[in-house]
Amino acid sequence: MTKKQATESFCDGAPAARRRGRPVQMDMAAREERILEAASSLLTEGGFDHVTMAAIARRAGMSKRTLYEHFESHEALLGSVISRMGERIFRPLRPEDEGRSLTERLQILLTLNKPPGAENSKLEFLRTLIARAQTYPVLSRQLLENGRGRLIGHVSEELARASKAGEIELAPNSAALAAEMLVNLTFEDPVPRLLLCVECDPSPEEMAQRRDLAISLFLHGCGAKNLGASD
Repeated sequence: MTKKQATESFCDGAPAARRRGRPVQMDMAAREERILEAASSLLTEGGFDHVTMAAIARRAGMSKRTLYEHFESHEALLGSVISRMGERIFRPLRPEDEGRSLTERLQILLTLNKPPGAENSKLEFLRTLIARAQTYPVLSRQLLENGRGRLIGHVSEELARASKAGEIELAPNSAALAAEMLVNLTFEDPVPRLLLCVECDPSPEEMAQRRDLAISLFLHGCGAKNLGASD
């Protein structure tokens, strides 16, 4: 289309032809988001060994060089993935939940928001990371901090608030230890299943039953008041 034709089309109300050029480039934040999404999906689909930099680059539709512009190493990238997954799985209470009973608040905190497919690779990921803990010490620490550690932190904050409000009797400065004990009661120790190579996870109903029993035992031991009908 000539310049004259384009002008005439514009005057007639018709859109001018779109000029060709380089595609719009993603900004840094958008690229990092795509990289993390690609790595997360690979992790849930195939486990630790399948999440190589080359595989992530292919899934994200970019070069390995681009990945290294955002993350200094494979371990750093996986650490960001683990942190991201921890934020999605272990969530603090929402403001609208703060008026619920202490039992209900703990039930919400101790119910994991698992992304689709996470259970399929969880044990294999743990098994691989334990075997390579000396090779990936930073990643191992991040797994603890952003997984179990994050959950204990949320529960600890809630127990401290409940103690201050007089809902439970808890010694000063013991909220973190109490939260760790409650988390240990609530969730099955994965080590036996790792050793026995048992891949079948408890059903959601079994997990909820164990969670509710753990909360009931814990709160009765803390002399909780006004437990509510669900207790």
